Amino acid sequence: MTKKKIRSTVVKVYTDNINDPAKQIKEYRKMLKEAQEAADLYYAGFVFHMLAVAYNMLGDREKMFLNAVKSLAVFKNTDDHEMIADAYITLGAAYFNQENYQLALANYDKAYDIIKKHRIKGTSRQAVMNNLGTVCNLMGDYRAGIRYLTECLEQAKKETPDAYGELILYYINLADSYIHVDDNEKAVEVFREAEETAKKAGIISYECDYRLKYAVACYRLNDKKQGNMNFDKAVKLAAKMQDTFSDIEVFGDLTRILLQNKDIKRADKAVAIITEYGKTCSHTMDKLLVLSTLADYYKNTGDTMRAIGYYEQVEELYKDRTAELKQVQLGIHKSLKDADSSINKLNRMIRESEERASKDHMTKLLNHTAMLKVGGEFMNRAVKKKKKVGAIFIDIDCFKDCNDTYGHAKGDEIIKEVARACRAEESENVRFARYGGDEFIGLTYGLKDADLAEIAKKICLRVRKADIPNKMNPNGKRVTVSVGIANAAVTEKTDTVIQIINYADKAVYYSKKAGKNCIHLLDHDRTGINGEDAQFVRVDF
Repeated sequence: MTKKKIRSTVVKVYTDNINDPAKQIKEYRKMLKEAQEAADLYYAGFVFHMLAVAYNMLGDREKMFLNAVKSLAVFKNTDDHEMIADAYITLGAAYFNQENYQLALANYDKAYDIIKKHRIKGTSRQAVMNNLGTVCNLMGDYRAGIRYLTECLEQAKKETPDAYGELILYYINLADSYIHVDDNEKAVEVFREAEETAKKAGIISYECDYRLKYAVACYRLNDKKQGNMNFDKAVKLAAKMQDTFSDIEVFGDLTRILLQNKDIKRADKAVAIITEYGKTCSHTMDKLLVLSTLADYYKNTGDTMRAIGYYEQVEELYKDRTAELKQVQLGIHKSLKDADSSINKLNRMIRESEERASKDHMTKLLNHTAMLKVGGEFMNRAVKKKKKVGAIFIDIDCFKDCNDTYGHAKGDEIIKEVARACRAEESENVRFARYGGDEFIGLTYGLKDADLAEIAKKICLRVRKADIPNKMNPNGKRVTVSVGIANAAVTEKTDTVIQIINYADKAVYYSKKAGKNCIHLLDHDRTGINGEDAQFVRVDF
C-alpha cells in the first residue's frame, strides 16, 4: 500500500470506532499482523502510533508508552518529518501519563523543532502547541500555557475548521488555563464559543470533559443554574463512557464545590462515579485521587469514621507511591528494551523480504530490477565523486546448443556455476546480476579499467576450471564464456547505467566475433585508425 492509503485505512478504524477504543485495538492488532507479514515497516509504524492513541483512550499507560516508543523507532529512520514529529508528540504524551513532565516537555520540544524546521502546518503543529500548553499548565506556567493554546486554537479554526474532535479539545484546554488563573469569565466565554463544536465532535469523553469544566467555571462565578445544567449533562455522558479516568480529578473538584453549595444530591452523584472508578483503577495516583476525594467528602458530610478510614488508606498509598516510582522507571527501561527487540525483529524481516525480492531465484544474484536500482545508486555516487561506473557483460558460449544436447537440467547447472564464479568477485563496489537467460551483468563503481579486466579474467578462468562438458563448443569441448567490458565517466552523453551496459554489450559482440572464450574492453581513451572515439581491445588471460 502507498503511504497515503495506509494513513486513510488505519485512521478510518479510529474514526469508525471513535468511542470504542477496545474495538480499535482489536482491529489494529489485525493490521499489525498484516504489516509484519507484508514486511511493511511504514504500515507497522503507523499502526503502532494509532495503538498508542487507543491505549491512551483506555487509560493503559504502559501499553501506550510501549507502542509510542515503537512508532518513534520506526519513523526516525524515514524522511517523513510530519510522522516523526507526530511520534515524538505521542511519546511525549506517554511520558506525560507517566507523570514524567520533564521528558514529556523534551519530546514536545523535539516535535516542535521539527515542525518549525520543515514548516509543517495542520494537525501536527496544532497538536504539539496544545500539548506544550497543557504541560506548561501542569508545571504552573499558566500564562505560557494560554499563549500556546490560544495560538493553537486560532490556527485550528483557520486550517482545520471541520476537525471538531481536535477543536473541542483545544477549546477545553484553553478554557481550563483561564480557570487556573481564576479568569472564569474568560473561561466561560471560551466554553460558550465551543458549544456547537462540542456537539459536532461526537466524542463522548471530550464532551463530558467540556461539560464538567464548563460547570466548574460557572460555579466559580456563582452561576448555579448554568453550572447545574452542565454538571447534569456530564453525569449522563459519563454513564455512557467505558472509562472516566481522564475526568476523575474534575469530578473531585466538583464534589468540593457542590458540598460548598450544599447541593448534596449532585455531590452524591459525583462521589458515586468516583467510587465506581476507584473499584477498577490500578494506578496509584488515580487511587490517591479517589481516596482523598472520598475522605474529604465524608469528612464534610459528617461521616467521620468513614473519612478516617479513607485518610488511613491515603497514608499507606503514599508509602507505596515511592516504591512505585522506582518500578515506573524500571518499567520504562524494560519497555524501551522490548520496543528495540520488536523493531529489530521487524527490520530483520523486512531486510530478508527485500533480499528475496531483489534476488534471482536460481542464481541468488541480483535480478534485473534490483540491478537497475544498484546501477542508479552507482551513477549518483559517481556524479558526486567524479568516478567511473563500469559494466562486465558475460555471455555463456554455445548455451542453446548445450541445452539442446544435454537438457535443461544441465543448462541450469551451468548457469549456477557461472553465477558462483560471479559471486566470488562481489564486493561493496562490485555487484552481479542475472540479466536474462544465459547473460550476466556485473556493475562496478570507482574501479579502473585494469580492475574490471582482472575481475573478468578471474571469472573466465573459474568457469574454465569447472571443466563442464559441452561438446558443441569448439573451444576445448568445455563450457566457456565471452565477456565485454565498459568503464565510463558520467557525462551528458553517458548518463544512464543502461548506456554503459550497452557499451559492454557491444564489447561482447567483439568477443563472439573473435571466436568466443575471450574478453574485449571498450577503451574510451584510445582513438582508432579512422579517428573513431574508442577502440575494442582484447584482454588476454
